[in-house]
Amino acid sequence: MDCEENIGFEDNIDEILNVAYGNMGPVGPNADAKKFLRLIEEGRQPLYPGCNKFSRLSFLIRLYNLKCLNGITEAAFSEIRELLKEVVPNIRLPKSFNSAKTTIKDLGLNYEEIHACPNDCMLYWGENEKEVKCKNCGVSRWKAVAQGSENNKVAAKVMRYFPLKPRLQRMFLCKDFSKLMLWHAVDRKKDRKLRHPADGEAWKMMDVAYPQFSSDNRNVRLGLASDGFNPYGKMSSTHSIWPIFIVNYNLPPWLNMKPENLILSTIIPGPSDPGNNIDVYMQPLIAELKELWNVWVETYDALMDQNFMLHASVFWTISDFPGYAMLSGWSTKGKLACPVCNYETSSKYLKHSKKVCYMNHKKFLDHNHKWRSDKRRFNGDVETGKTPTMLSGREIEVLLDGYVNTFGKGGKRKVNCETNPWNKRSIFFDLPYWRDNLTRYNLDVMHIEKNICDSVLGTLLNIGGKTKDHIKARYDLQESGIRKVLHPITGADGKSVIKAANFDLTNKEKDIFCSVFQNAKLQYGFGSNISRCVQDRKIVGYKSHDAHIFMQYILQIAVKKH
Repeated sequence: MDCEENIGFEDNIDEILNVAYGNMGPVGPNADAKKFLRLIEEGRQPLYPGCNKFSRLSFLIRLYNLKCLNGITEAAFSEIRELLKEVVPNIRLPKSFNSAKTTIKDLGLNYEEIHACPNDCMLYWGENEKEVKCKNCGVSRWKAVAQGSENNKVAAKVMRYFPLKPRLQRMFLCKDFSKLMLWHAVDRKKDRKLRHPADGEAWKMMDVAYPQFSSDNRNVRLGLASDGFNPYGKMSSTHSIWPIFIVNYNLPPWLNMKPENLILSTIIPGPSDPGNNIDVYMQPLIAELKELWNVWVETYDALMDQNFMLHASVFWTISDFPGYAMLSGWSTKGKLACPVCNYETSSKYLKHSKKVCYMNHKKFLDHNHKWRSDKRRFNGDVETGKTPTMLSGREIEVLLDGYVNTFGKGGKRKVNCETNPWNKRSIFFDLPYWRDNLTRYNLDVMHIEKNICDSVLGTLLNIGGKTKDHIKARYDLQESGIRKVLHPITGADGKSVIKAANFDLTNKEKDIFCSVFQNAKLQYGFGSNISRCVQDRKIVGYKSHDAHIFMQYILQIAVKKH
């Protein structure tokens, strides 16, 4: 871990020393900290006499990283080591590959391989560690091997889990980083402006609900983020791996989302997404989080030169909308798809488009807002409904009391999504404090903004397959009895035709519209080269951050200019 001095705030050690700590232990590093610090001290030795570029430890980590990234075998690693010893006789390298592996493990960078059922039913972990087949579906734990011996069995599916406790402990072994872990309590401006999660109501409510936790400002507030990605980089492939990341919210906002400060917790293997079965793979993490809440873990604070009992909690999750369903258990499909409106979701099935749409958004406006009575520009009705109330954690806990989860690809839901859209009781409710979290699940705005941008540009430029204005949509307008000017017209040949809407662009207007994107000049580092996205009166191939720039800045200029 790199230790940087004077990052983001002034040297205020006196104020830090005056911060109230809830639990102080013996002075000086404990046994684990001593072992780690001794390892670091040994690693600071130069790789060979006179070497200034690499230390013994930095070179070992770099070499081990190359082995992992390029699939170098252990035998090849040993031969490379022998070659380096011949070239530089006095080089300081481990005696063997196993010795190098032990050094890396002592740094706390190791992970656990946990076998899983190929159908995502269960983990071979805890009380099921020695099972040889799945208790739910009966599938073998091992891959079928033609003539393999008992000692050469290969697991059918393997999850990687990176223990959380040692990674949190490491953050307090550097004085500068330990000071950064107190930024939210010591150096955060408290002027009623929202700059950091500590300024929000959710943080403050947890402090009030659990004063023992908030009594020590070193206790860590965490966020959990997850999403799928294709590890092979081929858009034609559907392989999906789901990593789970932990975000450290004790750090200042300009540091907590840096790649080096994100904690990789779990790698859920593919080839398909885990769906509701993600809870099966989060069992080790949840068990460790419960321990960090109930039992705590002894940690050495280098800044105070004292040991304390570290406590940590998960504040919320971050995901896109499908990920919301996987983590929360609330189905984001069907008539009750909105988790905010929950059982008061206003939905309507579109017969021609064959999809469910969600109406009556005017109920979120003030009671006297003029748009509530505007029938022409909306859905043809006067809105008199009240703003729905979100379900609290305690209400959800009551609703799901006694709910029995069924995991695995063959698992069937116990309820009907038309009346009760719960797919499961989320594993997060196993955490003692989860029901009291004000904001349990957060949506990744960039995902949603990208989807909206695709629809807006596709409709304005009439891009095939992306426009939302098509014959089926016009029939649904006719079925609903609104926007009569956009209803389909039957031609002389008996075929239905649609008239151009007021937002349709001519080819000349499309050229003007696209020229705004083509010629836009952005500050260095503010966005990518968006001119490359303009092709044949289409805007394609842009990233999520580009979509944010389009929606917030460029689109409004382009619409006015055309």
